[in-house]
This record gives sequence, structure tokens and C-alpha cells, in this order.
Amino acid sequence: MRLIWVLILLIGFKITVSAAEPIRFFPELAEWGAGGLVFYTAKWLDGQPAWSSRTIYKNPTDKPYHENTISSSKLYAAAGVTALGIGLTPNTDGWLNPSAYHHSKGLVETLSATYLFTNVVKNIIGRERPCLSNYPEEDIFDANKSFPSGHSSISFAIASYSSLYVLDHFGSGSGNKTGQWIYAAGSHALAAYVGYSRITDNRHFVSDVIAGGLLGSGVAWLIYDYQEQKLSEKETTGDVSKSVVPYFVTLSIPF
Repeated sequence: MRLIWVLILLIGFKITVSAAEPIRFFPELAEWGAGGLVFYTAKWLDGQPAWSSRTIYKNPTDKPYHENTISSSKLYAAAGVTALGIGLTPNTDGWLNPSAYHHSKGLVETLSATYLFTNVVKNIIGRERPCLSNYPEEDIFDANKSFPSGHSSISFAIASYSSLYVLDHFGSGSGNKTGQWIYAAGSHALAAYVGYSRITDNRHFVSDVIAGGLLGSGVAWLIYDYQEQKLSEKETTGDVSKSVVPYFVTLSIPF
């Protein structure tokens, strides 16, 4: 996740109006700082024992322990590729534009917030995993963090946010719409596969996966809407021409 922040900051934009006057630099900096605080708070919680331990609905906790089919590092890689894809892929507004910047940042914020909410709920609920009895001793503190599924919440957060972005910012023709919906369906199918793997790996119950998916999708919708509102405000308050300037490139894009 730290690498994702660094890479997006390297292509971070100064949005300027008319005489190249920078706007909202410090609010943007504060927003990135808040996102970092959220992420590291979530990371700290992830390493803490659950605040309680309980069996919900008398589910069995003696299933065999399996290694993760989908590792956390693969999820981080998917998140990084998606965030950079949003930031660098030309959309209906062109290349390196405000919508690409805001939504690459928005995806990072979504992942950080999802990570935090997931770990807060995990620690409060303290649900025992299906493989509790066979969990490795060195990781036993994690055996009471079954609800909700973190893999599911993160994967659905990625799928939902990126799908909303693709549907809104990539073309308007019928052919483009078909491609957009194929992307949305495919990304959610991959997220569902991640959730399914958590069940077959005996790391989560079905309800954990469903709850994680709903949590990640819900956070994605909220933060996507927030970033869209920020874009609308800039469009209504800006001058006739605007430019987007990466820190290492000078590129003027009228729109």
C-alpha cells in the first residue's frame, strides 16, 4: 500500500486555473495525510488480538487449516495496478486529467477506509475461524478474526470502485457500454472468486464473505460519490480553461 501512495503521488497533479494559479494544494495534502493515518491505524489494528472471542451460531471450528489460495500480496498488487490504471489510462477527458487523479486517489482512500472498518469489526466481533482448532500457533491471535472477510472486503472495494469509474468515465457509445459492463461483471466475478477461495481455504464462513463484500462495496460507493462531488465543484468554480500538471511533467489539457 505504501508503494501505491508513492507512485500516485509521483503522478499527482496540481490543478490550475487561468494564470496557472494552484488551487486546493493544502487541502489535497491534508487528505493524503488523513488517508495515510487511516491506513496505518488499520495496519496497527490488524496486528492486535481480537478484543473478544466467540462462536456465532455454533459453527464448527475444527476444519483443516489451508494456506491462502489468494495471498494478501496478490491483493495489494491488484490494488496497485488498478489505482495506477485509473491514474494513467486516458478516459473521456483525455490523459492525466482531474478525474483520473481524483479517482486514483479515491481508490486508495477506499482501500484504506475498508481496511480500517474491516479490522475494527473483526476485533469487536472476535468470531472464531472455521479452522480455529488447527490454526498455526505463531498466528493464533488471527484465529479469532473471521468476521468479516478482509480479502472479500478489499477485493469488492477494488471491483466496485473501478467499475463505477469505468462506467462513468470511459466513452458513451453502445460499444463502449458493452465493454464497460464486461469489465464490471469480470471484476466482480474475480472478487467473488476471492471470496469463494476464503471459504474453501476454511478461513471464513459464508456469512463472513458476504459481509466483507457488502462492506467493501459500500465504502467504495461512498468515497466514489465524494470524489465525484469534488470534481463537480471544481468544474463549476473553475475558469474556462484548466490544466493538469504532474510534478515531473508539464502538460496542459484544455477541457
